[in-house]
Amino acid sequence: MAWRDNYRAATFRGVGFFVATADSSHGRRQAVHETAQRDVPFAEDLGRKSREFGITGYLLGKEYDVAREELIRACEQAGPGVLVHPYRGELTVVCRGLTVSETTEEGGKCALWMTFLEAGEASYPSAKVDSVNAISERAGAVTEAGKQSFVADFLTKGFPSFVADAATSQIQGLSDFLSSPEFIVSGDIQAVSDYYDQVKGIGSDAFGLIQTPFDLADRLISAIGSIRSAFGGRAFGMLMGLYNQYFSSDDSITSNRSPSRQQVVKNTRAVAGLVRQAAISQAAVAAVVTQTTEDVSNGGTKTTSSPTKYDSYEAAIAVRSELADLLDDESETTDSDLIYVAVTDLRTAVVQAVPDPEQDLPRLARFAPRQTLPSLVVAYQLYGDAGRAEDIVARNDPRRPGFLIGGQQLEVLANG
Repeated sequence: MAWRDNYRAATFRGVGFFVATADSSHGRRQAVHETAQRDVPFAEDLGRKSREFGITGYLLGKEYDVAREELIRACEQAGPGVLVHPYRGELTVVCRGLTVSETTEEGGKCALWMTFLEAGEASYPSAKVDSVNAISERAGAVTEAGKQSFVADFLTKGFPSFVADAATSQIQGLSDFLSSPEFIVSGDIQAVSDYYDQVKGIGSDAFGLIQTPFDLADRLISAIGSIRSAFGGRAFGMLMGLYNQYFSSDDSITSNRSPSRQQVVKNTRAVAGLVRQAAISQAAVAAVVTQTTEDVSNGGTKTTSSPTKYDSYEAAIAVRSELADLLDDESETTDSDLIYVAVTDLRTAVVQAVPDPEQDLPRLARFAPRQTLPSLVVAYQLYGDAGRAEDIVARNDPRRPGFLIGGQQLEVLANG
C-alpha cells in the first residue's frame, strides 16, 4: 500500500486545517556522567523522550477566520485531544503552542505553526478507590435512612378511616404506575414478569400493608430495586423518570387543618419521599453497574453485573450532572438530618465514580467536511475505518445518510 493511501486529512479536536510540512522529534533521554580523571564518560539511559510533533500549515477561504477561531479554542482547551496527523494517523496529544500569521497581501489565508506533545499517561503510584462498592454502600445508606424516616412518619392506626383510605389509594396508584405500559419498557420476559407480579402484589395488598409501615417500606424498596435486573441498560432512565414523577410540591402541613388531615398529607409525603430516595439510590448504582438477566440451561435465569458502558466522555458527564442535580434537590427537600448526610455522601461518590477514571472514553468533537462526501469517505478520513460510518450517521441523523453536506457541522467521536 502506497503512502498516499494512508494519507489523512489533518484535524485537531475535530477542527480541520491544511498541512504544508510536518516534523517530529524522537530519541532517548540520557544523563551523561563525566568523572574526574577519566577520559571515557558514561551515558545513563533514562527512558524514551517524549515525542514532539511540529506542523506548519494554513487555513484559507472566505471564512478561514471562523476555522481559525475554532482552532485557537481547540488549542487553548485543557487536557489531551486527538490529532489526526496526515502521516502518523490518530494521536492523543496536548497542544504546546499555536502561532497564527496573517498578512494583508494574502487575504483570506493565515499561516499556522503548531507544536504537539504526546499526552502519555499518569502512572505514578496512587490510591485506588473502589467506586462501585462505594456507591453501592452509600446508596444503601440513603435507602436505609429513607426507610427509617418513612416508618417514623407514616401512620394510619388511631385515625378515622379516610386516613387509611387515602393511604391505600396512594399505594394502589403507585402500583398502577409502576406496572403501566407508559413506565415499563422491554426487557427479559421472565425478569419483567417477576417485576410486574411484584408491583401488582403491592397494589392488591395495599390495605394490609399500610397497617405495617415497615413491611410496606421493604416491599416498595424491593420492587424499585428489581427495576435494575428487569430492564438492564434501560433501568437508569426509568429510575430517573420515577424520581421526577414523585418530586413535586406536596401540600404543606398547616396548623389550621385537623390532625387527621395533617396525617394524610404527612403519609403522602412519606410515600413520595421513600419512592424518590429508593429510585435515586438505584439510579446511582445503575450509573456504574448494569444488571442483565439471562436464561440458563435448566430453565431458570441468572443475573449478571457488568460496568456501565458509555459511548463517550460527554455522555458519562451528562449522567453524572443529572444525578448530582437531583441529589442536590433531594438534600434540599428532606427534613431528615440522616437522609441529608446520606444523600450528600452519595453525591460525592457519584462525582468521583462517573466516569470511571480507568476507562479511556472517547470525546465528542465537531467536524465539518470541506465538501459533500459519502459517509464512508468521511469515516475513512477521520478514523481510517469506513466501517465507522454507521456511528456518524446514527449521531447526526442526516437527511441523506449516504452523503454528508460540505461545511455542515457533524458530531463525531474524536478518539477511542
